[in-house]
Amino acid sequence: MLHQTGACAGERSSIITQEILIERMTWEEIKHAIATGKRRVVVMIGAMEQHGPHLPIGTDTMLGYAIGERLARALGDALVAPVIPVGYSIGHINFPGTISIPEDLLQALIREWCRCLAHHGFTEIILAPSHGGNYRALREVVPSLQEELKGRARIVAFTDIEPWIAFYRDFSIAQGKDPARVGVHAAQGETSMMLAADPELVHMERAVEGFLGDASARWRNKVPDPMETVSPTGILGDARGSTAEFGEAMLRVKIEKMRRECGERGSR
Repeated sequence: MLHQTGACAGERSSIITQEILIERMTWEEIKHAIATGKRRVVVMIGAMEQHGPHLPIGTDTMLGYAIGERLARALGDALVAPVIPVGYSIGHINFPGTISIPEDLLQALIREWCRCLAHHGFTEIILAPSHGGNYRALREVVPSLQEELKGRARIVAFTDIEPWIAFYRDFSIAQGKDPARVGVHAAQGETSMMLAADPELVHMERAVEGFLGDASARWRNKVPDPMETVSPTGILGDARGSTAEFGEAMLRVKIEKMRRECGERGSR
């Protein structure tokens, strides 16, 4: 039988009130959620790129879902749009499996995601990269998006990577860890967050030390140097010593910072 009756229908009704990932919901559930107050939507902008010998290619997109869902639940009145699964990853392209798209194509995807979501009645769209290479494209597309959607949907966007670099550094020091080893790509920071979010995909027996020097040029240059010329392993930092506990703590503080900033930016 394909229809629901009795307890089954009641169970499904309960699920409707709890699910916030749009791709897991029916159109009627989404319509109901918007009509009953969930008029904010989180759009994470991920990537498909190498993350060392121990993490999956989809790490940035998977963490996008983990961050997006936690942020939406912290906000209390938001849903999570499908994560944009690819980004600007040209510096990683020589590692098998990496898929990189041009920044203008990424901007077009961001624009169409927002147009569709505004069309359906979301009045606030929160845009946040879960991959460092996406910040510039987002920053450049936001002004025209804000103008286009004025009066229909407010755009709240995290467009600057520098505060997050500082956040990870300060958080690492507060936790008694070496920021160079916590790193900025596939090191203790990202690896620990993946251990908290999706541990079955983390191969800690393959975790190694990577490049421990200054990697800031990678997000400041228009076209970053090929990653393999900086770190043959693809790691910026040291993946060894990663723990789910550190990852959970990092996610918790990050989400609270994002929740607070969403309120501040949304009120402007």
